[in-house]
Amino acid sequence: MVRWILVCVFIVSTHVLSAEPTSGNEPDKGADVQITNAASHQADVLTKVQPDVQSQPEFTAFNLIALCFLVYLIWTAARYIYMRKREANKAQADKLKWQVYRSLTTSLDAKHYTILTRHLYPEQLEALSLDCVVLSPFGIFVVMVVEQSGLIAVETDSQVWPCRHKNKTHYLANPLTAAAQRASTLAGVLNTPFGVRWLAVFPDDAEFSPTRPTDCCKVSEVSLDILRYTRCQFSHEQVSLFEQAVLSYGQGHKRLSA
Repeated sequence: MVRWILVCVFIVSTHVLSAEPTSGNEPDKGADVQITNAASHQADVLTKVQPDVQSQPEFTAFNLIALCFLVYLIWTAARYIYMRKREANKAQADKLKWQVYRSLTTSLDAKHYTILTRHLYPEQLEALSLDCVVLSPFGIFVVMVVEQSGLIAVETDSQVWPCRHKNKTHYLANPLTAAAQRASTLAGVLNTPFGVRWLAVFPDDAEFSPTRPTDCCKVSEVSLDILRYTRCQFSHEQVSLFEQAVLSYGQGHKRLSA
């Protein structure tokens, strides 16, 4: 009996001893699990809080070079577009001036009219800010070419004229004022107080509202506006002196702004 009691005590003690280490180790495992879970949770929180920091690459010298190259491409494209538009406008202006010259040469008698244009004498007429000058015994005519097309609202007392072209409204500086100033400058160079007139020439597709001013005309009408002056005011010798004065001007002179 005692033997069985001793066996039972041994079995119970053995079970208790074996249970105590197990129970003693379980908290350690739980703690390890908790630490692992806490670390994993913290890593998840850091990942959620700083997703951009981990996803954004570092700004390197290669990125800087690529950015500068992109800016250069944008600047080059903008400059190309601007220069193309500027060249197109210049080509259109040169074409219109050539049309004016052709209209004058085909209608005016070369014996009585001397035509000086900027594309033939660029330095001389550039210095005087003139597009074209017609010299004759019937008067000196300053021809200013205006590139504006469309419907032009004429306001002779205003500094600007509203113009409607291609469903857009533009504002043109009063061409008569500018032409009169250029004519006054040329009269001073030629040293003549009278006989210098001016014309503002527009493209043939231009329209005037309410009426066309006296000193404005179209390309096809420019010769007719000059031919209507038939009274002699200068001799042929004076006309020759005027031509020499215009052609000799510009050497050592800066461009005049009218």
